[in-house]
This record gives sequence, C-alpha cells and structure tokens, in this order.
Amino acid sequence: LSCTGGTPTCCNSDFASVCCPENSACSQGCRDSLLGSCDCIPLRESRYNETDALYSLAFVAASQCTPEAGLNNTWACTACPASMPLQEVTVVQNEGHQALVGYDESRGAAVVALRGSLSLEDWIADLQSATMVDYPYCEGCQIGTGWLTACESLQPGVTEALVDIVSHHSDVDVEIVVTGHSLGGAMAPIFLAELANSEPSLYSAVSLPVYTFGQPRGGNAAYASWASEKFDLYRVVHHDDPVPHLPPPALGFVQMNTEVWYAESGTGLGSYEVCDGSGEDQQCSAGTLVSGDFTDHTTYLDHDICQCDPSGF
Repeated sequence: LSCTGGTPTCCNSDFASVCCPENSACSQGCRDSLLGSCDCIPLRESRYNETDALYSLAFVAASQCTPEAGLNNTWACTACPASMPLQEVTVVQNEGHQALVGYDESRGAAVVALRGSLSLEDWIADLQSATMVDYPYCEGCQIGTGWLTACESLQPGVTEALVDIVSHHSDVDVEIVVTGHSLGGAMAPIFLAELANSEPSLYSAVSLPVYTFGQPRGGNAAYASWASEKFDLYRVVHHDDPVPHLPPPALGFVQMNTEVWYAESGTGLGSYEVCDGSGEDQQCSAGTLVSGDFTDHTTYLDHDICQCDPSGF
C-alpha cells in the first residue's frame, strides 16, 4: 500500500492496510495483529521537540567515553560531536558510575549527561534496583535502590561542576540541559529532585523539557505519579528496547510519563508517537512483549550511542 496526499501515513498489518491523515500514527494492531485491528490514531499535541532530543542524545553518546579516550577539554573522543564542542569539561566518576558536565558556548548551556550502564558497578546498580527503598521527597514513594545509590555517588561532583560553570559565566543566563540513557535516565529525575532541594537557583535554570532515552521504571506508583507531575520530562523509547519494561510491574514498579515511542515502522526521525499520561500506555511500548533484542537499547534516533563509537552527530 502506498499512501500520498492528505493521507501520507501508511499503516500495514498481516491482514489489513490503511492510509491515515497527517498527524496520525498506527495503532498497535498494525504492528502486531494479536493486539487488535490496524487503525489510525491521532497524534497528541506536546512540547516534544526532536531537534532538542537529538541535542541531548549527542552528549549521551559522548558520556560513554572516558577522559583517556578524549572526553576532556580537547573534545577528541570518537563520540564527541565536532559540531557541538563542549568547554570546561568535567567527567565525574565515582563508585564505577560516570557523568559528563561541560559548557556549550554557542548555546550558553551547561550540559549534564548521566551515563548509561557500562561498568560492572553500573550493572550491579541495575540489579540492586529490583528492590526499592523509601524516598524522602514524596509521601509513600519508593525507588530502586541502585538508581538512588548511583545518583548519590555522582550528585556532589556534578553539582560542583555546575556551580563552577555558572560562576565562570555570570554575564550569561546559563541554561542547564540534563539528560541520560538507561541507568542515567533513571537517575535523571532523582538528580533533578536533589538539585531542586539543595541548589534551587541551579534547578530554576534547567532547560525544559528534559529528554531521557531507554529509561527503566524508577519506582512505585506513588513515585511515578510524583515525578510525572514535578518534572517536564520525555522518555524516548526505541521500539522493542527491553529496558523500559524493567523492573517489571510484578515487583511493584510503574513507569513515569511521558513516553515518546519510535516504533519499528518509524525508527527514523520524524516518525514517533507521543503516548498518554499514564506512563504505561498500551498503545506504546508497554503494550508490546518484552524483547531480547538489545540493539534497540543501544541505537536511538538512528544513532549508535554506546561503547564510545562514532555516533554520526
């Protein structure tokens, strides 16, 4: 089926094909006939901006590198985007976890990229987060143990680096871009909450919305509801990325909103669905079976973002 003109979106299933109008997406049944009929569903209006998401993603990719590999003021690492050089680069490392902090002079922005799982300690934090601990900033909230301890290990160094950048550029209204992938995505709302509590002036400079990629479930329903209301955040999910399905709801975990889902038929730029505000929209990734294909976790918006490989930004 070829769709043109006023119905440019083509939705195909094993049993049906349909042309949908502009600002439409394909229902789950178009991707898997076991999940219903193949229909057109309207795209929701949102503040999601793909250009801003790509900006954050570029630094997510760079955060996988190390200072020894050029993640420093030389900005020479293989994943460091030459078109977006950072100055005053600080790589915060503690207990096996890592974050990139730097200043983008062209934008007047301090960037914080919280690295995804790479070291043994990162993976231990992931496994520890199958259990939850009480979270002090909201009543009844519990979050993954590993997410909290990983963030606590990096928070002081990242905050110190931000204070230095802002003080060095007192003549500029420095905005702060926060992002993360995988474990780093889970840490992002925890980092923001602590920043709001300890450094409210820095928190007020955070650029919104915040973009994360492949973010796992962070905690219980109370935490998901609180974080969703407090933070203007978009969780970008690539098709069958298994990590946003984890830890499973059977252990009491619930996803925060708002998901932006790039399905198999739209893994490239400009083809996504903004999901509902539940965090567990069955028309998005939550409605798919958990996949063992990890490549969807390491590739986002057509870019390889892991292992400090050339990312193509």
